[in-house]
Amino acid sequence: VRVVRRGMDVVAGVFERTAHHAFVVPAEKKYYRDIFIPHPPKKLRNGQRAVVRILRYFEDGRNPEGEIVEILGGGRESEILAIMRSYHLIEEFPPEVAAAAEKVPSAVSEKEMRGRTDFTGYPTVTIDGEDAKDLDDAICVKRKGKGYELYVHIADVSHYVREGGVIDKEAFKRGTSVYFPGCVFPMLPRELSNGICSLNPQVDRLTLSCIMDIDGRGKITSARVTKGLIKTKRRMNYDNVAAILEGDEAERAENADVCEMLDTAKELAVLLNERRTARGSIEFDLPEAKIILDDKGVCTDVQLYEHKISHMVVEEFMLAANESVAAMFDKMKAPFVYRVHEAPPPEKELAFIDYLEALGINFSGGTPADYAALMESVKGTPNERAVSRIGLRSMSKAKYMTKDAGHFGLALRHYCHFTSPIRRYPDLQIHRIISAYLAKGGAYIKRYAKIVTEAASQSSVREQIALAAERRADDMKKAEYMKTKVGEEFDATVSSVTEWGLFVELPNCIEGLIRKEALGEDAEYNEKLHVMKVGDVVWTIGAPVRVKCDSVENGKINFVPAEK
Repeated sequence: VRVVRRGMDVVAGVFERTAHHAFVVPAEKKYYRDIFIPHPPKKLRNGQRAVVRILRYFEDGRNPEGEIVEILGGGRESEILAIMRSYHLIEEFPPEVAAAAEKVPSAVSEKEMRGRTDFTGYPTVTIDGEDAKDLDDAICVKRKGKGYELYVHIADVSHYVREGGVIDKEAFKRGTSVYFPGCVFPMLPRELSNGICSLNPQVDRLTLSCIMDIDGRGKITSARVTKGLIKTKRRMNYDNVAAILEGDEAERAENADVCEMLDTAKELAVLLNERRTARGSIEFDLPEAKIILDDKGVCTDVQLYEHKISHMVVEEFMLAANESVAAMFDKMKAPFVYRVHEAPPPEKELAFIDYLEALGINFSGGTPADYAALMESVKGTPNERAVSRIGLRSMSKAKYMTKDAGHFGLALRHYCHFTSPIRRYPDLQIHRIISAYLAKGGAYIKRYAKIVTEAASQSSVREQIALAAERRADDMKKAEYMKTKVGEEFDATVSSVTEWGLFVELPNCIEGLIRKEALGEDAEYNEKLHVMKVGDVVWTIGAPVRVKCDSVENGKINFVPAEK
């Protein structure tokens, strides 16, 4: 009916000056109109990046109009700055937040240890990426009769971030940490995220610990949460844990004190994974890119991210803890923040069914188990990646809610995010509720009813902003790498078919566009079937194609067919 509020009032982009006019071409793809600059600063040069405040939006066929509020300059640094400004990301914390963070103690005092369950003698380890600095989860597994006892220890961030304080308000505003290649915009100041809250090796740390009893078939039979105190034996990474679990003698000798525990962890993780698969958890097996930077931040390579047995161990244990905590608090009918993934919207599911029908695949939708069976049936076939990609697009987006409505993709009745309070605000908020419950009981936590509604809404919004910014930063680094490959040929796969042309993906997940006009004058797009017809040739998602990198412009990679 009418515009109530504009979603974008500040836009970053590339400055272009002609003989008579000046414009900024936005870096953000969603803002697709050049912004007219009536009074550009004289020192601003063509090709430099700048931030524009929009004074007049697009109307009556006229371009939007704005004023330059910041000159970012040129080069790689300006590209990162442009993305930051486009998504309102701020690296530095306000002075009052930084001052509060400096007052947080750097070590755990004896007073803080009192009343907590002591796990310091257990063979507890953290398992993270080699360059991770915010270690917010640690694990330990013990045999118990014919089953297992699983300990998932999570940093007790709520002990240090007081409700309503300046650090808490800034964390709520940010909602999540944002990870760019080579840098991070943390939700919490580094004194907390990399310091006292990080479960660093061989030092005392405060935790909220979820202890689960699991039988020999991988079923969680009971679970409890307690305030804990840990001292991790070792800081492990995915590579050395995978080597240990695959029998590497040198790694096993170097980490002899935790090898038996890790072997038991692998055994339990396999059971949990088998049980999850059996109940219908959906696996969209799409590859991920690993961006390699040199010491100057230049992208030198893009590789496929290898998913190892160590990743599965951590994932299964975190899923188990998240499910267990959600189930506990749903049973109490307590105010809480749940991670919800609803069933696919009917219109998207019908479009997916039509697409599969065009491929000759019979599918009628339904339960998570039906989707899981579909993905299993196409595994190893030429259609696997295409079906995974379109199937994923047909899904609802996961979000935070105050109602425990379950997780369709994981085929779980109960689910929340409990395991990353250093980098996600909803985890921090539910830690606060759990701590209040442990200290004062169920009646006291009813006061959180309003707070969880605000946290769920804000966290969902900030998560989508973070994901968009991270994708943009990844794309920018991939484009930087492909600038050195202009003119070279590659084997690729059609990843998406649109009215503009074919998006193609290289084996290392780099994606670019073959424009419709490059395919031929008679190219015709069929929206319902997701295909492009060119004469007698029909291009579909998943089709192989030989391409040549034609150009890289403003972060966008353009390909052309390498052969007729």
